[in-house]
Amino acid sequence: MNRIFFFLIGVLAPLSCVADEIIFGVSTGSAMPMTVFKDSTLTSGLLKDFGDALARELQATPRYITFPRKRVESALISKQVDLICDLRPEWLDRKDWAWTETVFTNNQTVASRKDTPPLPHLKALAYQRVGTLLGYRYVEMEAALEKTFLRDDALSDDINLNKLLTRRFDYMLTNSLYFDYQRKIHADRLQLNPVSYKITSFDTYCALPQQGKWPAAKVNRAIQALKSRGEIQTMLSHYRPAGT
Repeated sequence: MNRIFFFLIGVLAPLSCVADEIIFGVSTGSAMPMTVFKDSTLTSGLLKDFGDALARELQATPRYITFPRKRVESALISKQVDLICDLRPEWLDRKDWAWTETVFTNNQTVASRKDTPPLPHLKALAYQRVGTLLGYRYVEMEAALEKTFLRDDALSDDINLNKLLTRRFDYMLTNSLYFDYQRKIHADRLQLNPVSYKITSFDTYCALPQQGKWPAAKVNRAIQALKSRGEIQTMLSHYRPAGT
């Protein structure tokens, strides 16, 4: 009888480890401070910092699977991943996902070089090529400029930043987390304008299947615990210039 008992313990122990894995989907279209990739593997960045901390709080083992930007939702649909973070409901096609509470607060901005005239309003961008991300919708820009909104799509913010610095265009649409980080570490950071035109503030969340392995309520409790200890703010501070 004892042999059977210990045999079952040996079989069930690995299964319990598998059950405690939490799989994050990550878009390869993102860049620092959110992500650093090596051979399509997520190696560091804010999303990994957060994912590792969340998994630790949930007493789970984190795993990260990367996808092109347009395939992240299909990864949720097929249950290849348990959740995807740094998203908003309007960025996905399906409306039946479960959502966590706010993870990050960010600003959508128009960024520029220091030698570029200040932007008085969005309509001043009419008929100007503006750096944008492929697959992203810019609702405020579309409303303000309509057919005069000239997108210059790229696969990542890093590509757009290079275009900005090489004067392919004078303005790029980005977010404050990304651009503040570049003002901290980029080799040409002195060319970057510390003042960006703020379009809007927005919060991002994690999306989960309604009947997924990890209930949103459980994930929310873990996020709340991280916030109460100031861990998310500490993560963010690592990627910002001093004084911001």
